[in-house]
Amino acid sequence: MNNTTSQLQHIYNDMILLLSHDKYDPGYSNSLFKGPWGGLLFMFYYEQYVDEQADNAAALLEKLYTAYAPEEGSNYSFCSGHTGPFWLLDHLNRHEFLDINVDDLAADFITSAIVQSNFHIANKNFDFLHGSAGICNFLLSFTKRTDVVAHLEHFVHTITELSEMTDKGRSLPFFFTHDKPQGIYVNSFSLAHGSCAVLIILAKIYEAGIAREACKQLIAESITFILHHKNKVTAASLHALYPAILDGKSSSSRLSWCYGDLNVAIALWHCGKTLAEKSWMDDAINIMYYNIRRDTDETAGIMDNCICHGSGGIAAFYRKFWFETNDMAFYKCATHWHKRAVEKISFSEDGSQHGIKVWQGKDKQWDYSWDLLDGGSGVGLSLLSHLHQQPLSWDECFLLS
Repeated sequence: MNNTTSQLQHIYNDMILLLSHDKYDPGYSNSLFKGPWGGLLFMFYYEQYVDEQADNAAALLEKLYTAYAPEEGSNYSFCSGHTGPFWLLDHLNRHEFLDINVDDLAADFITSAIVQSNFHIANKNFDFLHGSAGICNFLLSFTKRTDVVAHLEHFVHTITELSEMTDKGRSLPFFFTHDKPQGIYVNSFSLAHGSCAVLIILAKIYEAGIAREACKQLIAESITFILHHKNKVTAASLHALYPAILDGKSSSSRLSWCYGDLNVAIALWHCGKTLAEKSWMDDAINIMYYNIRRDTDETAGIMDNCICHGSGGIAAFYRKFWFETNDMAFYKCATHWHKRAVEKISFSEDGSQHGIKVWQGKDKQWDYSWDLLDGGSGVGLSLLSHLHQQPLSWDECFLLS
């Protein structure tokens, strides 16, 4: 058993104990990214692609679903609300982990999700993790419904109305900063909270045959805006090519899933493939090449191995581009960050904490986390993909596929 397989087994066994005994914050009981539903995503993939003799995920899903009350509460966010669990059920069904009738199961939920998405749109909240973008991404699986099509058209047309055409292209100022005395909306080149996620979802809406001309125009003009905000760098520079947030405070960004260069690259790649714009795809490749040189924690701006902002997430990006291009430079970079992610795995020696030790921010600093976004479940999925010579679909929830 190699070290990666051994660590995956540790993460899997840890998930069994955690979910069997409900050892998670009840405030995140409905959460995909921060709660037990993300742990189940890892478990299903582990049982399918690492250890086919393991058989715990389905029973734990049934246990979790039996206690689930989707009619309670108004949080429908993809990250921590009701959309996450329904996305998981749909994902497991589409990829044949389970055989369930999601259309019937989610019928009433979809109606409620549209209401909640409309609420976010009315409040200019196009956030992927916490607003309408994440809900609309889920709804794309149900475009046979006329109400879903109508809502996605509304999503597109409202973005057109609220965006701003500038001499550098179309600005999507949807990221809210809490600057005093009152907050302001700015652009953010981000999958978690900004325009990169919106562009990928617009491309998916275009692929679905919905509001195609509006989507195409939004994408083209918004990409022009992003490309106009490229930083000036030298051949030997290790500075980010694109800022994380256009708030005038910093032009930098770390290598991460949540913000920055890799976000811009995946948005350019996906939109370029969808609209047959080779120049965007070339720009994406160049961004990925440039950032191969940022190969230390310090130059990448990271500290741990989580998906959101650690080595596990960087590895997932480079592995994605290797699958897309067959370029060995990307495979080698993915392998480099994979090894760094494995090296950083650290479990509680006495078993009192679940997950692996990751950086929790300046207040908590280093602590244990098991979840999909910041902890062991996400790291496990990234490591699991490295064992296989074909792309795995778990990264759909991160907009990488």
